[in-house]
Amino acid sequence: MLGSGKSAERGFEHRYIALLIVILAVAVFTITWFGIKESRSDSLQLLVLQGSAFVEALAESANNAIVSERFFDYLVHKRYSELVVDLGGLELNSINDQLLVDISLAHNLYGIFVYAADSSLVAGAVTAGPVVKPPDFVYDEITQIIADPEQNYLLLLDQGDSPDETVHYYVEITNRLDRVILIIADALYYVDALSQTQIGYLTQKMARETGVEYIIYQSTDGIIFSSKKTGRLLSIESDSFLTESLESDSIRHREYSFQDSKVLELVRPFATDTYPFGLLRVGLSLDHYRTVSRGYDVQMITLSAVLFSLVVVAMLYLGTRRRGKEMARQYRRIKSISDKIFEEMRTGVAAFDNRGVITLANDAFAGIMGQSDPVGIGWDELTVAPEMTFDSIRQGSDVSCELETETRVAGAMKSLLIAVSKMLNASGEFEGMVAVVYDITRLKELEQKSARRERLSEMGNLAAGVAHEIRNPLNAISIAAQRLAGEFTPSEGRDEYLAFTRQIKAETKRLNDIITRFLALAREQNERHQRINLSRLLDDFVGLIRFEADKLAITVKVDTEPDLHVAADPDGIKQVLSNLFNNSKEALGGQPGDIAISARALADRVQLRFADSGPGVADEIRDQVFTPYYTTKDAGTGLGLPTVHRIVSGLGGDISVEQSKLGGAEFVINLPR
Repeated sequence: MLGSGKSAERGFEHRYIALLIVILAVAVFTITWFGIKESRSDSLQLLVLQGSAFVEALAESANNAIVSERFFDYLVHKRYSELVVDLGGLELNSINDQLLVDISLAHNLYGIFVYAADSSLVAGAVTAGPVVKPPDFVYDEITQIIADPEQNYLLLLDQGDSPDETVHYYVEITNRLDRVILIIADALYYVDALSQTQIGYLTQKMARETGVEYIIYQSTDGIIFSSKKTGRLLSIESDSFLTESLESDSIRHREYSFQDSKVLELVRPFATDTYPFGLLRVGLSLDHYRTVSRGYDVQMITLSAVLFSLVVVAMLYLGTRRRGKEMARQYRRIKSISDKIFEEMRTGVAAFDNRGVITLANDAFAGIMGQSDPVGIGWDELTVAPEMTFDSIRQGSDVSCELETETRVAGAMKSLLIAVSKMLNASGEFEGMVAVVYDITRLKELEQKSARRERLSEMGNLAAGVAHEIRNPLNAISIAAQRLAGEFTPSEGRDEYLAFTRQIKAETKRLNDIITRFLALAREQNERHQRINLSRLLDDFVGLIRFEADKLAITVKVDTEPDLHVAADPDGIKQVLSNLFNNSKEALGGQPGDIAISARALADRVQLRFADSGPGVADEIRDQVFTPYYTTKDAGTGLGLPTVHRIVSGLGGDISVEQSKLGGAEFVINLPR
């Protein structure tokens, strides 16, 4: 019994000592832990304050860089504008080539050209530089500034294949509006100055500061610029922290994994007139912060290892294993998101090896290039940019190059913007390249439609002053011809006399019809928008033209949805249909043929199609058929289809011409529902 009591006492004592040791160890561990936590908090807060000041300085410097770019343009304008004032004070007939040569040499210019108000050349001279004569795009700007002198000057920068070919073209119309001065000068100093002040240069310079891992400017559309290769970053919409930062009015921070290392990332909203609204992201190194943390970790391990070495080892092992699984899970998640973004991009992206063979391509690249599986195809086999061969890219001095081209892909004409960047290893050796392809076909079509609307607007101003003046003498001629035929018929040569008077009346009527179409084309768009039954309107129209169509042996078929309604001007729709019928009738040239009219309701619009079996419209002139006065017919006026385009545009729709299944032309009209 005594032995049992002592054993129980020793057991209690051991448990008591063990409990004291555990309490002491827990106390030491707790004190050490709170000390580490407090120290980490202070160190991290200091790093956040330093980083916030750096981000604010970066944003202010970026704004200053943009102001500097504008100031450079202003200085160039002031320099050349003073010379334009001197030339504007001279009499136009006193300006000659020799005078311009002397002025060019005196002011260290490549050349000067003077154009009259009718865009004709008064005098011009080139004394130096890579320019032989002004290029066509400069002459187009000269004619544009003469037509619209509200913006009285224009500064153009033409960067050639080498720095020695960088040229400024300065165009300004004088205050007297009787001449335009073109100044050609070396722009290398301008480009060099901008390269030292632009935001990209500023970013690279500030990114070299100690402790700065990266500087990124990112918008909702993607990365605008970055101080280093970022790899595959999440878009703003895919990162809740970035989404909240975009709506914040202050600098936010977080610890962030960047290229397999932890950084302190500070994020600030940023926007200017030049760049889209986005985020400035700055990553700061956590090395110093980790150094402090490791020092306290060593203290904690030293104080606790005596009693809890096995527990610590076990915890570290379990923690490491858990973190490994978490990192593997995050990696799989990030990779999945990155792959999804890559495949769902509308921009075509493809990677090529050092032999110019595609190793990776997204679905957008395959669709643009008309390839079901582009992997394994060589760059030169794509044949979309024959002037940009793989050898020229690999052997070229530029790391990146761009090309805008128009080519036929899978039977359709496409306008493509191709950007190629070489991939070099640490030794500067070529390892491959990345090609980014943008399909800008739709953008080009919108530009052409905008230009066409501008031409119609200019024609409206002309029509208002000309049509009335022409009709008055036409009416007088027609009345005089009627009186001559009715009251002054001669006794001899009567039939020939009456034939002449009939011809005069017929020609005046024909000219009056042309003026009527001209006024219809140029008249302001005052369509009466109302809800109309398009199906019934098409049936009524076919009933009106049925007699004439049967007479010409033209078969007209209509295929529409029942009770198809649209908000439009009924008279305008009738005029569109009438003009398209006349166009098809003239295209058939009196031969039998077919016309098919169909109308369908789509998601957000109503689509009307008007097709015929005529000769169709050649690909090279499809963009010109809606241009006023352009016609391929001997007796055509070139006003019918432009009038159709004007009416459809006034209704908020659009029109295009395609090849019809009947073999001729098919006009596709989209109207808002």
